[in-house]
Amino acid sequence: MQNNLLNPVKVPSKYALIGIIAQCILYTWGFAGGYADDGKHLRTTNGLSEWIVLAEKQVSQERTVSGRVTSDENPEGLPGVNVLIKGTAQGTITDVDGNYSIEVPSDESVLVFSSIGFVSEEIVVGTQSVIDVMMIPDITSLDEVVVVGYGEQKRETITGSVANIDGEEITKSPTPNVSNSLAGRLPGLVVNQRSGEPGRDDPNILIRGSGTFGDDGVNSPLVVIDGVPRSNMSRLNPQDIESISVLKDASAAIYGARAANGVILITTKRGKQGKPVFDLSYNYALQRPTRVLDVLDAPTFAQTFNEGAWYRAGRPDDWTPFYSNDAIRQYADGSNPILYPNTNWVDEVLKTSTQKRLNLSATGGTENIRYFLSFGSTTQDGSFKNDPTNYQQYNMRVKVDVDLTDNLTVGANLSAILNDKTYASVATADEVWINFHNLYLANPTLVSRYPNGLIGAGRLGENPLLLDQRGYFNQDDSPLFSTFTASYKVPFVEGLKLEGSYNYDLNNQHEKRWRLPYYFYEYNTQTEEYDRKQGTGSSSAELWDTFRKWTTELYNFRINYDRTFNQHHVGVLLGTEQQENNYTWVQAYRRNFVSSAIDQINVGSNDPADKNNGGSATTGGYNNYFGRLNYDYAGKYLLEFVFRYDGSQIFPEEGRYGFFPGVSAGWRISEEPFMSSLGFVNQLKLRGSYGQIGNDRVDPYQYLQAYSFGDNYVFGSGDVPGVTPNVLPNPDITWEVSEKLDLGIEGTLWDRALGFEFILWRENRSNILATRNVSISNVFGFSGLPDENIGKVKNKGFELVLTHQNSVGQLNYQISANTAFARNRIEFMDEVPQDEPYKNQTGHPVGAGLFYQADGIFNTQEELDAYPHLPNTQVGDIKIVDLNDDGEIDGADQFRFDYTSTPEYVFGLTTNLQYKNFDLNVLFQGQTNAYNYDDRFGALGNSAFDNALVARATDRWTVDNPDGTMPRADGNAPGNNTMWLFDATFVRLKNVELGYSLPRELISKVKLTDARFYVSGFNVLTWAKEIKWADPEANGGLLYYPQMRVFNVGVNVKF
Repeated sequence: MQNNLLNPVKVPSKYALIGIIAQCILYTWGFAGGYADDGKHLRTTNGLSEWIVLAEKQVSQERTVSGRVTSDENPEGLPGVNVLIKGTAQGTITDVDGNYSIEVPSDESVLVFSSIGFVSEEIVVGTQSVIDVMMIPDITSLDEVVVVGYGEQKRETITGSVANIDGEEITKSPTPNVSNSLAGRLPGLVVNQRSGEPGRDDPNILIRGSGTFGDDGVNSPLVVIDGVPRSNMSRLNPQDIESISVLKDASAAIYGARAANGVILITTKRGKQGKPVFDLSYNYALQRPTRVLDVLDAPTFAQTFNEGAWYRAGRPDDWTPFYSNDAIRQYADGSNPILYPNTNWVDEVLKTSTQKRLNLSATGGTENIRYFLSFGSTTQDGSFKNDPTNYQQYNMRVKVDVDLTDNLTVGANLSAILNDKTYASVATADEVWINFHNLYLANPTLVSRYPNGLIGAGRLGENPLLLDQRGYFNQDDSPLFSTFTASYKVPFVEGLKLEGSYNYDLNNQHEKRWRLPYYFYEYNTQTEEYDRKQGTGSSSAELWDTFRKWTTELYNFRINYDRTFNQHHVGVLLGTEQQENNYTWVQAYRRNFVSSAIDQINVGSNDPADKNNGGSATTGGYNNYFGRLNYDYAGKYLLEFVFRYDGSQIFPEEGRYGFFPGVSAGWRISEEPFMSSLGFVNQLKLRGSYGQIGNDRVDPYQYLQAYSFGDNYVFGSGDVPGVTPNVLPNPDITWEVSEKLDLGIEGTLWDRALGFEFILWRENRSNILATRNVSISNVFGFSGLPDENIGKVKNKGFELVLTHQNSVGQLNYQISANTAFARNRIEFMDEVPQDEPYKNQTGHPVGAGLFYQADGIFNTQEELDAYPHLPNTQVGDIKIVDLNDDGEIDGADQFRFDYTSTPEYVFGLTTNLQYKNFDLNVLFQGQTNAYNYDDRFGALGNSAFDNALVARATDRWTVDNPDGTMPRADGNAPGNNTMWLFDATFVRLKNVELGYSLPRELISKVKLTDARFYVSGFNVLTWAKEIKWADPEANGGLLYYPQMRVFNVGVNVKF
């Protein structure tokens, strides 16, 4: 087409920000130049047009500056970016490859780069002739599209409490576990990682704390991946994730009976039109526990053991210690490592573990077909030297969208996660902590490995150096996920769209636990030989062989209508969904194998006493109807109504369905005329929501009478198996209901340099299943009363988010801080009244435990004689407060402690810096108002010969240290007491990543569009208020596998 240079294209300038439109017009008319803005119109320009402002400048001062604009998501080039000379109307737009060229009048000229959804950048030209720019996403952009239940909404029109994070942020963490990457990044999300074992490091996740009776699993949120409810998100490939949204209030009502604890929505990447773009990354990491317990050396252990034995003997004057002074001297000087070793079990047993990750993806497509393909692999080993632990994970995804016609689009989303996990045979899923437990308690006066290389017994014959001889525990998972979608835009009704999907998930799991007899050596002082002895556990080879299978089928159909009438916008969603879940398992057991070299079930003994088997099958399903109605006037007054009519087979037919509505409203105050005088206010919105949401996280089919096989009965000459009834059925069991109220204000100020959000919320949970322990007496002949919908819990809190972003020259930075508070209280549970009212659970948080109040220790005999105490209490023991002042220490002196291991406050601080080709991401995360109880911390010098912590032994009371602050060795104390209750407040440098992107001029020579090298760390540093000897996030004393500190190097290239 030939240009008509005398008739430049005109577009109203109010659309000047939409650079992509201007770009399309320019290319339609064949212009390679830019545009000029006269305040009324945007006009195309080129070297011959009358609108070229540069023509009015002296030619001698003019020169050309060119370059390329990219972003992390578009390393190949970002089209449609506005490039203006500051203070003028001169400018241009980047082309489809992100390139631009502009004439500048002088070295003092400042180029302004701007695009919707990105932070504007200003760069002084100086002597540069090539200026490349990487744009940073605007974290406060109102045009950001946020995924919500069964759809998307613009951030500016959302009326619910929805937090979201870009998938790019997740990939900055070196941990392959997606769930652990979320800690500190999203307000209101509580992420506590209790284990660091490869493949078993899933954290406990809560949204706004605990809202119902039970453990964290009962309080965990619903996870929805690409529109399908699924049980776990931890094993997703982080590189596949486009975004994560968290629904925290009544907006979750659209998911009905499974959404009372909130909803986490994960959207994976999809293909984009254009030439193929390949993304390849590889990283290698070294891992060590964040904190390894500092335990006693042999001389100190021997001394504290002697002290404990002396106290147990009644402190006699004439007493021979178990460890003589000469033995303690030899433990200390190392003169006899065979008979008097000083074993540092941590150094002997632990090693630095490794992690390797590889990811490759491809995206592209034509006008009608778009695709996204990815493959990822992760390999990790364990922390023990002689340990079969090995974790391998493979992720694959194929996602294709095809436009069959202008109105009909179909898609397929296929993925697989293949997990192969191998552990020591003693470390089952229920006892992941056992090996570290044996390590920490191992007696340092025992040999780990003799000088000749033979392995010693260790604690109770459980030497961790023998783990590789004891068999293995292997679990092979192969879940396959498939979703097929269709979308049809009804051509004769503007804004009407029909959508449908079918999902089929299949997971096959094979689990083998192979236990072998093992042997260690003990030095015989009489023969001076090493005696071979069998360890504890199985005396012959044993095998448990288990197969499990899960299937899920889900049908979904939706009608969407979205239309704007003048200033009235209406959006309607109606849908129905059916889901069926099936689970089967079968297990076989054998022992006394023909050969321990063959780990197959058929090689085991056929003797009935040597074999067993079992299995079962369950099924369940949901049927529901849901909808959403959105209305807004001029984008200023916002209203939304959502509902779900949910039915579940786990409830009786008469009460199988429940209706769960939610309503929310918003007012964009910043759009009001009276706000025009406040120029620093860019966006200000008030919003509120109220709704009722269900929770069906309960044992299924409680309305049916269940039976268990019990004692056999003799009828005639036959022995007949008997059955016994379990708890009584409850024919009236129904949904647990969460009533949520949420009020919030959010806004951005000073050209979006400062953003904020503040939310107050309240939740009333009712119909919680609990047993009537008071109202009704127990029933003879049954094992217990049924649970009924009688419990009530209140929960309340607030959330605050502050963001700041700015540019200083070529330095761009973003800072985001968030904090959240959540506190719950039991309102009713029909509990048996305690002997003292302060011991009741009602009125206290869920999970609040009973404790005796410790008030230091008895430092003198006079102090002991003057205060009530337990029998057998000695000087140096814990002083327990006589809470009811009755002159005795007994169960009536216990009280409910109002904090648990679940924190009430969580917070996070994220900083992103970018300077030229360098980028830095830092995340701090922490918690407070959380306490961990560790009764094992108190163990010192007891008769079990177990080792103890240095922190426990330091400043303990002894005859020579009567002013000690810690109790004596092997002291006397009642049950749970606050002496061993520790404040779990901490601040952690959770994640840090420093990257460098090679210059484009260099990598373009080898046909690359981006090449970035980076180093990163995870769990880098931890500052704890009180728990300085262990990881403060772990709960359970010595019964945990510690989190890993990860140091990682990696490279990412795109081509």
